[in-house]
Amino acid sequence: MTETTKVETMTQPTTVKPNNGQNQGNKPKQPSVFMNFLGSMNLAVTLLVMLSIASVIGTVLQQNQTAQDYIIKFGPFWSEVYSALGLFHVYGAAWFVLVLVFLLISTSVCVTRNTPTFLKDMKQFSEKLSKNAIKHQPNNAVIESPLTLEQQQGYAKALLDHNGYKTKVHQRDDGSVTVAGLKGRWNRLGYFFTHISIIVICVGALLDSNLLLKFRELTGDLKAETRSVSLDEINQESWLGPDNLSFRGSVNIPEGDKTDVLFLPYENGYLVQKLPFTIVNEAFHIEYYDTGMPKNYQSELVLTSPDLEEPIRQTIEVNKPLYYKNYAIYQSSFGDGGTKLKLKVHPLLSPIENSIKIDTQINGIEPLKTPVGTFKAEFNDFRMHNIVPATEEEIKLTGRKMHNNGPTIIFKVRNEQGKAWEYENYMLPSKQEDRLFFMTGVRTMSSEPFRYLFIPADANRKKDRFFKFLAKLNNPLTTKELFTKLYPKTEDMSQKTYDTQTKLLQQLLMLFRSKGFAGINGFVEKNVPDEDREKVSEYYFGQTSFALQTLYMDVLVEEGVVKTHEDEISDFDKTWFEDALNTISGLSAYGPPMYFEMESFTQIEATGLQITKSPGKDIVYFGSAMLIIGVFFLFYLRQRRTWIHIQPKQKEEGSEGVEVTIASKDNKNLPETTAEFELLVSKMQDYNEKSQKQDSDK
Repeated sequence: MTETTKVETMTQPTTVKPNNGQNQGNKPKQPSVFMNFLGSMNLAVTLLVMLSIASVIGTVLQQNQTAQDYIIKFGPFWSEVYSALGLFHVYGAAWFVLVLVFLLISTSVCVTRNTPTFLKDMKQFSEKLSKNAIKHQPNNAVIESPLTLEQQQGYAKALLDHNGYKTKVHQRDDGSVTVAGLKGRWNRLGYFFTHISIIVICVGALLDSNLLLKFRELTGDLKAETRSVSLDEINQESWLGPDNLSFRGSVNIPEGDKTDVLFLPYENGYLVQKLPFTIVNEAFHIEYYDTGMPKNYQSELVLTSPDLEEPIRQTIEVNKPLYYKNYAIYQSSFGDGGTKLKLKVHPLLSPIENSIKIDTQINGIEPLKTPVGTFKAEFNDFRMHNIVPATEEEIKLTGRKMHNNGPTIIFKVRNEQGKAWEYENYMLPSKQEDRLFFMTGVRTMSSEPFRYLFIPADANRKKDRFFKFLAKLNNPLTTKELFTKLYPKTEDMSQKTYDTQTKLLQQLLMLFRSKGFAGINGFVEKNVPDEDREKVSEYYFGQTSFALQTLYMDVLVEEGVVKTHEDEISDFDKTWFEDALNTISGLSAYGPPMYFEMESFTQIEATGLQITKSPGKDIVYFGSAMLIIGVFFLFYLRQRRTWIHIQPKQKEEGSEGVEVTIASKDNKNLPETTAEFELLVSKMQDYNEKSQKQDSDK
């Protein structure tokens, strides 16, 4: 007996024809257009893209900063535009929460509509698929075999079982048999897990969002506080109780102080969150690198609550928070906690040395009544370290690349009209071109850099000589007495000429005091004819220099540096005099005529804590785990179907045997799919040839 084996391969896609049969009246109800829109892929992709863009904005653009910081960075116009769009608080913006809600609804609709289909597809072997449909699968072949139907059916089932398929046999009415195999049925769980995970993540994100706060704001029950006032002055509409579902806020606690509230940035202001516990900052520790950057900082905290038998004591630092119930307390920053200051205020226009002393602290406000008006001094910050690159000489001497300029205070002086000058005053002198200066910076806008004034240090590394010299320069009576004493009227000079000369010296000194040498030059250009300007200018500058030197020598005599005004002075004293004149020339742009000298301080540091209550955190973690599992099922599990249809040959054909149609389908169009199919066909052919040979031997 001979056998002819015929293999045909077809790659046409499956053609599905509409069913024109009966039961037209029992069609399932079609979903509405609105439900189709909610469950559409286009809507889901659009929402995911919007969330991605929002995440990029929230990563690139620093969130929850003060309005002034954004105005400085972007300008008034764009900061207003970005604020209206909610980009400064993107994760709490109404549109962001709305996108989450719609994504939750859209994914829920999609899961509701498709889950039954997925579950059915996992169980369905499609064993009743017609022979014609089997032939039109992506991979198919036809084999003519001399074996009986029972033999071929048994091997077909064994072959699929051996290759990991779950099988099901279907006996047809025409005597044929279909062995259907299904592998990778759990692939469909990937779709289920990924979609459910999005729902779970959205639920967790909404629990941690400010959705309820937005609702309270719309109903008029909540209003952000925009004023800088004490806690007892904040309106009740700006308070949140301990029952608030979720929040993320911050608070600064000075050493030795405690709090049971924190502040939540909201809209253009803030809300006050009441805590169900009290936090005490027992101590704060900080370490610095040589560059002045903080190396590590820790807070020794004590948490007390009515629910606790004993307080919780824990030292926290960055990435090592304190957990209590569903609250997390993070070490986020540090700052000044109200450092005590002892200051000396020098009046820059006073004809005598009459500085006043002030005991104050950071965040304190001190009123100042002066002859030129009433002012307020607002002390904003204290810095213990100010690290700058060292000079080459310092590097050779110390081996360090950085230099510490010492403590500074930052404060504002505000006049009665509200105009403010911001200052940065250094406590210790710093070296500039081999000379020591006390630096003081001033600016009128936060967006501007500080303009620095350098007060030369005397031989004792102090400012005493400068303010003595300045007081003499401010006092025309003392100047007149000094000139009259040192340079009396000669016999050949009239009293009128002598008085005129003395008065000119006083006027030149006052002009220099108010505007420097540039003021004298401007006076000459404005009041002297062109042909006489050079001569008059030379005379005025000479007289001014003479008068200044006379005042300076009188200061040196009082200090005991020299005995008389005619003595020679050292190079140091000469250089100091030149530096002092440069400093006095710049006092006109220094703002209100006051200089604040920091005599001593008692540093008090404050820890910056970020406290979160996040009930949705664990839900988001669970959803993320589901997403990972779903992606694993989708990418690493392929759903594959194989059909082996066995059709007995007709008796009139005059031959025995069966016709075997083999087909397969994979939900992924991969090269290995065809290779696996060809392997099945090859094994089927090998089995038939082996069986035929055994029959021939018999």
